[in-house]
Amino acid sequence: MNIQVFAEVAELLEGLSEQLLAYSLRGQPKHIVLSGGSTPKRWFSYMASNAFAQEIEWANLHFWWGDERMVPASDVESNYGEAMRLLFDEVVIPESNLHPIHGDALVSEELLRLERETTPFLEPPYPESIFDWVILGVGEDGHTASLFPGKTDYEDQRTWVPAVHPQTLQNRISLSAKAISAASRVTYLAMGSGKSEVVDQVMSGADIDLPAARIAAYNGETEWYLDQSAYGLR
Repeated sequence: MNIQVFAEVAELLEGLSEQLLAYSLRGQPKHIVLSGGSTPKRWFSYMASNAFAQEIEWANLHFWWGDERMVPASDVESNYGEAMRLLFDEVVIPESNLHPIHGDALVSEELLRLERETTPFLEPPYPESIFDWVILGVGEDGHTASLFPGKTDYEDQRTWVPAVHPQTLQNRISLSAKAISAASRVTYLAMGSGKSEVVDQVMSGADIDLPAARIAAYNGETEWYLDQSAYGLR
């Protein structure tokens, strides 16, 4: 596990942006999975408002979403909708490079559609390589994407799985633990003192049923990007 701690949030956002720029300059399609939450929103706004918006070769990048709430894209809770409003409406990127989860569809129908859309991009033999870079948040309860403690089947062989938020009972769709683990690179993002306790639990190395602690790249790199507040208890 690679841990990177940044003194300032701006440094963390710049580091992420530089990594995305580097992927875009490799001259071949790269498949990136985005997450929802406050940190990605700040990142999207950061890129849209500075030189990265022009420097990144957006046409070389395909973007997917690690999970989605089953709401229309116009809803403020939509991960895809927020990414569009904050970033993708502000840059030049082919529409075909965006692969949202349709939150206004029936869960069962959308799961089938996602499997069909994902299949052409899989690089056999599965599960060694699906996505180039999966970027995840982490909840204070240790969930990541929409994979919750005590509710996650780590052996589910599907790429996409249905999920229900344990408190709100909101329907969601998420990448499976297996699909995330098959990525070449998995990066967790955590900012703020509210995440310091769960970060400390994950970093302890204890055998705990927290998805953020148990899900890591099988054959690739797993890393944590933290600000000093999130890293504070260590």
